[in-house]
Amino acid sequence: MERSMQKQLFRVAQEGSPSMRRSLPAASDSTRKSFFGGNANHSPLPGSLKKAALNNSRLSLSARSTTQSIPGIRSDYNVVESYGHALPVVVNEALTFAGQASNLVSAKITQSGWAWVVQGRRLLIWQYKDTPSAGKTASPPRMGKQTRRGSSSAQCRELTLPHSDIGHKSELVSVFQVEGQQMASCIAVSATGDVRYWASIAHDNNSVDLSILTGQEFVQLLNLPTQQGYLAVTSTCTLVFLRVGLTNGRHSLHHKTIKPATSFLGGFGKRFASMLIGMNSGNDRDQFLVGMCCESNSAEGETVVAVLSDRAIQRWRISNKGNTEQLIYEDVELLRKMREMILLKFWNVRTPNDNAEVDLHFLDFHVVRGFAYILVGAVNQAHTPQMHYSIVVATAQESSMQLECFTPLKLNKFFNSKTVQECLSVRIIVGNSQMYLYTPKVVYPLLLANSAPTAEMEAEKVEFHLHDDRILSAAFCNHLPLFFSRTHGLVSITPGDFDSTDLLNMSSCNSPDLFAPISFNASFSVPDQSIMADSSNNLPMYQLDPDDVYSELNNEVGQLKAAFLYRLKRNNNMVNTIIADLMDSIAEPDPNGGPLDAYKLDRVVITIAEDLAEDLPLADPRWQSAIEQNDGNRHALGSSRSMQIVNQLRDKSIALQHFIDFLHFSNLWEKLNAVPCGSNALKPTSFILADIAEKIIAAAALRALQSKMPKIIDEAIEMSVAEWDEKPNGSLTAQDIFYVKLCKFQCIFESLADMADERIAAQNRTTVSVAQYIADINVIVLNTLGQVFRYREQNAETFKVPSSTFENQPWTATPGNAGVHDSLSRLIDLSIRYGAQCVNESELKHQLYQQILELMDIVLEGRKNYLESVRDTEKFQVLQQQFEAQRSDLISILIKDQQYECAAKLAEKYLDFQSLVLICDETQDKDRLDEYTREYEDFDFSQFAINWHLRQNRHGEVFERFKGNQPALAQFMRDHPSLGWIQLVFNGDFERASKVLIDLAQSETEFVARKKSMLSLSKLAAFADSSDMTPQVDKINTELSIIEYQSNLGHDVLQNFGFDSTDQKVLKPDEIINLYIAEENDAATEVEFRKALELLTYVDQPYDMRHKIWCAAIRRDNWIDYDTNNAIEYIQKLLFFRIIELSQMMGQESDSFLPPMEDFLDSLELGDLPQKKSFQYLLKLTYEYVGDLFKQAEDMEL
Repeated sequence: MERSMQKQLFRVAQEGSPSMRRSLPAASDSTRKSFFGGNANHSPLPGSLKKAALNNSRLSLSARSTTQSIPGIRSDYNVVESYGHALPVVVNEALTFAGQASNLVSAKITQSGWAWVVQGRRLLIWQYKDTPSAGKTASPPRMGKQTRRGSSSAQCRELTLPHSDIGHKSELVSVFQVEGQQMASCIAVSATGDVRYWASIAHDNNSVDLSILTGQEFVQLLNLPTQQGYLAVTSTCTLVFLRVGLTNGRHSLHHKTIKPATSFLGGFGKRFASMLIGMNSGNDRDQFLVGMCCESNSAEGETVVAVLSDRAIQRWRISNKGNTEQLIYEDVELLRKMREMILLKFWNVRTPNDNAEVDLHFLDFHVVRGFAYILVGAVNQAHTPQMHYSIVVATAQESSMQLECFTPLKLNKFFNSKTVQECLSVRIIVGNSQMYLYTPKVVYPLLLANSAPTAEMEAEKVEFHLHDDRILSAAFCNHLPLFFSRTHGLVSITPGDFDSTDLLNMSSCNSPDLFAPISFNASFSVPDQSIMADSSNNLPMYQLDPDDVYSELNNEVGQLKAAFLYRLKRNNNMVNTIIADLMDSIAEPDPNGGPLDAYKLDRVVITIAEDLAEDLPLADPRWQSAIEQNDGNRHALGSSRSMQIVNQLRDKSIALQHFIDFLHFSNLWEKLNAVPCGSNALKPTSFILADIAEKIIAAAALRALQSKMPKIIDEAIEMSVAEWDEKPNGSLTAQDIFYVKLCKFQCIFESLADMADERIAAQNRTTVSVAQYIADINVIVLNTLGQVFRYREQNAETFKVPSSTFENQPWTATPGNAGVHDSLSRLIDLSIRYGAQCVNESELKHQLYQQILELMDIVLEGRKNYLESVRDTEKFQVLQQQFEAQRSDLISILIKDQQYECAAKLAEKYLDFQSLVLICDETQDKDRLDEYTREYEDFDFSQFAINWHLRQNRHGEVFERFKGNQPALAQFMRDHPSLGWIQLVFNGDFERASKVLIDLAQSETEFVARKKSMLSLSKLAAFADSSDMTPQVDKINTELSIIEYQSNLGHDVLQNFGFDSTDQKVLKPDEIINLYIAEENDAATEVEFRKALELLTYVDQPYDMRHKIWCAAIRRDNWIDYDTNNAIEYIQKLLFFRIIELSQMMGQESDSFLPPMEDFLDSLELGDLPQKKSFQYLLKLTYEYVGDLFKQAEDMEL
């Protein structure tokens, strides 16, 4: 059952949606078809393009392994985590108990770490994250962590907003904190124009008010630090600059209207704009604000602000601290172009067409890194009641806005009077590499490529599906997207590329890229690369006519192929001419009005490279029918005249290298960008070309091995080709097909892992033959990949990316069908469970463990280097934690099997300090521990090792194992003063050890047992010292006496007062007295009260406490209703008297413990009792009787 389950799990990755190479429009058909009627698309083609980008299967293991940690938020492909401090209680209450007014609650989060909620006139402000501070980490792989949700909530400040007939909005509030200011300030504007400023959010009553532009409705407030002021804007795009002044120590508010309420176009201009943009409402209506953004701040102190309305986009230049403003321009053409593109894209209507009744709704506006992002919704009620969404990207030019990109989104909503609010609630936030489109219930991550969003949305969807939950606000903070959920507070959403929770059964399969492993013990090699220079006679591409290629293909692929062929013929003038024409063609807008294709050049280059890698051998007659069926082979660049597969592979490698050199020569290499690959990542085209080149090298390495291990490799090839649903025709074999379809080469590794699985399943028990079979498969895998890593290292500069901002995940580290990561992890699992752990033959066992080491090294190095490539992205923190977890999981397997040297190699290479300490501990190798301490001194390895011993509750071993490292111990004692006394005892300094222990005991407030142990150890150390430490011992005895009194307290008393009776906390003497005499301690007798009196020695105000004790004793009995005829007999039953009697028996004078009688007659603690005559009588009688008893006792002594 276990074996079949494992097979089924791995089979899921093979059944994802296929990933075919994209064919360019108008290009010749270069789609890979089955040569003999089969379906070549059964297995995805790694490195090929589907639709707009490279796309991994949506059912890939990496996608399925992604988890989210917050109930109520559903995400299949993202990691959703709580962020920052927990919400303050008052904020939770405002969000939870808003009731019917919940829709009136608004919130905002800012990049600076402040957040606020507006509920009516209540403004609740808190800081959701602390200011980051650099600190030294114990282990170098774990760098600074993102702030995740802590257990403590942040402090919240509540302010009262000015009165307003229109509800307050969070967008009209700004919270800020200038350098050197201890408390943040706040400014708020009501919708009706009432401004209120608080110099400190800690003082609600200390504010300054101002009223501006009565009759206008304010919508948004923008903080302009460069101008030392704020910009407020109304719904009709009127701008008001606000400034806070300070005169004679008092703050004041000043304002300046920057623009009158009328439109810049005015009169005829407004009507003309209405005709251009196509608004359906009356022509005399004022323009309506969409949003306002700060575009830039110059070194000269100028701020450029962009204001978008439903009529135009305005750009303002503000300077001189708001005293000078200039309208740069107001552009209506941008919105006209947007309308035309929307009509053409969604309804195929070509402008001008005034009859098209299309309503445009401008929903959101952001300016990021000089790019303006506008979210637009469009409805054509006459056509269909649906709202279509698109994102427009524009840049500011000298005199107008330029439309850079128009992206229609795969999102539409049913539009009617009941759903209008839902349709208009869509918003966006924009980061460096991703954009997030969100509604109150759903978040859609979108990829940004060249600052343009992709339209793919169906693969990523994060749902906040609880009934009362909704997203109140969103923002980027330190490149991390944050969303303010009404139910969950602040949450972050980051792409979840891999998960390390279930490593060996392949639920974690997204690995980073990979460099050379530790070693490969290669026994075989591909032919020397230098031989490849002599194969030009086998390459027909040298005889191809570039003019024929250019004219027959008649597209961008044909242009680039022709330029390449001219380069081979050294005709550089024609190369430059064709390249110039090609770039002009790529830059031309779509004649059908579609958006500019940002990936066009990249897709042309990738198409040629893939064609080259999979071109058929032109001279082989067995391929003749397939060549004739595909006319594209007439201009094949990678064809070879050789009949031998190894030569054909060599020729393809040479042809591809020439093509790469041509891209560098023509400067096209620097123009290559990255294309979408999978659901979350952009993969540089140069890396895709490297993958293709490496697969050719891998195929040559496998072919060289085939003569030495034919049975296994032949079977794996047969299995792979069958998996592609390819059936050899005529005299062709599966090997011929396999070595042609090189873009699928990685499938051979999955076949090898399947073969190992099948061999294991066929055996009733694991035998030496099974272990040897697994070892042979590992030899094939490691030697094949070894050639790939050598080629990668030698050609690193050739495939270098112009920009280092992209993720680097080669095919050898990619999960799912597109790479070999999953197969490597399977082989690690099989080699351990059915190989190394099941054989006793030392040589075979050693071989298997060496192979396991190398396979682990490949996996870890790939993930580590991928992690480095995403260091400055939102996903880094999550991936770093997962890498560290997988690193520990893999190395711990070797430690568990006592393969300490193998484990140490990996732990040393990947800086797994915990594993290094564990190895030293299990091998009892103190010398190795000392060596690591010296080697990793810069990483504070010694402190890490010491802390590891503390976590294992092995405190005593710290001083024994590190006694030769005094600096480390000194640092340890500074960091852990509670354990420093152990080192003093080891050194024989008992006097200092005793003093340290008593100091620790006196500062202990948590556990009384721990304090007692410290005091006892301190007393023991004092006795052990040769000097006279009597004062020290007396001090210790005093503390122990107090603890003894506490230990006599009943468990019921402690529990009644909420104390833990098992792990008692340290109580002060007055607290112990109060527990002894408490009314709840109804079992207390004269013995307990006597102990309370004895504790008076240790309290600061013994006189007052003594009075309190006796008053408590008096209240225990009835002093009013008694038989006066038998008063003496009644006195003897009083607790008050029994305490006195017990004290006398213990030899104590009454004057030393009994207060004067007058203290009780004037006591407030006894209430109205002292005014009662019966009480006065009985009290005086008691004192007289007690006096006689003490006098009799004295007479008896005489």
